[in-house]
Amino acid sequence: MSKDDKQASGGDAVSRRDILQASTGTAAIAGAAALMASASSAATQQPANNAIRTGEPQPFYDYSPITRRPKLKWPNGARVAVFIVPNVEHWDVHDDKGHMDVRNLPRNDYGLRVAVWRLMEIFGERRIQTTIALNASVCRFYPELIYAFRTRGDALMGHGVTNSEHLDTAPPAKAAAIVRQAVDMIRNATGQKVRGWLGPGLGEADGTLDALKAAGIEYVCDWGPADDQPFRLKNGMYAVPYTLDINDLGLIDRQGTPASQFAAYIVDAFDTLYREGEDQARVLPIALHPFLTGAPHRAPHLTKALDYIRGHDRVWFARGGDILDAYRASVPDRT
Repeated sequence: MSKDDKQASGGDAVSRRDILQASTGTAAIAGAAALMASASSAATQQPANNAIRTGEPQPFYDYSPITRRPKLKWPNGARVAVFIVPNVEHWDVHDDKGHMDVRNLPRNDYGLRVAVWRLMEIFGERRIQTTIALNASVCRFYPELIYAFRTRGDALMGHGVTNSEHLDTAPPAKAAAIVRQAVDMIRNATGQKVRGWLGPGLGEADGTLDALKAAGIEYVCDWGPADDQPFRLKNGMYAVPYTLDINDLGLIDRQGTPASQFAAYIVDAFDTLYREGEDQARVLPIALHPFLTGAPHRAPHLTKALDYIRGHDRVWFARGGDILDAYRASVPDRT
């Protein structure tokens, strides 16, 4: 805050930086640690028959405040890794009760027949490789798409078998079987290792993470909304950032956000992360569904946002596996 700004606000204004510094000082951290220890001690003293839930620790990863981590650096000094994830999905015509959703099925098919090709042209003109969240059944029904993705060098990330069945609604054993089948289908169709995973609807059942690890998956995006950087899971896998915010399904389809505003959100998020990334490198995930952002009245707005990002020097358009490799190489023993 400048001297003039302080004078204009009465001379005693507190900036956002002041608040952050105060809250992350040694005394504050020590106080927070003491409070947490006290709460933990109290929780262990609860009677076994007490019906009040006092909370449980996150079972899959440890808490890690970004203000206390080693500095993460991306290749060539990039401040932000831009992680574009088109969700390419197959929906069955009939649901599990035999019903057909004729209103929405053709719209998804538009994404597969037309819009995804429009998006690939946009990315191709800008030499941007993406990470496709892929329903494995796309390999069966739309081989032309698989050929195009492989030719472009896009990464193929597992995304279930179809989008008609979510893992969180399946028994754990069936969810694990879906994981194995999806990974096998993609690997057999492409001859490539499947390194990443995004569950349909970001759904998981008990044991899904272990099933993913057993299938050879290295990183998962389901838990990615928790951070601006990759982080290690307790079972040895990693989470790579994903987003429910810069996501056209949530914003455009469910909230009715105009495409121009969606593009403005991308730009605003980028500006924030680019500024913060000078000190601590970040990831900007952009989640897309071709039938939405690839529509003719929306695609130009995505193009404008991408061109704005490309106008900055220290930007890295990266695939999920590239981000993971760079993260592990930056500080090999980071957790």
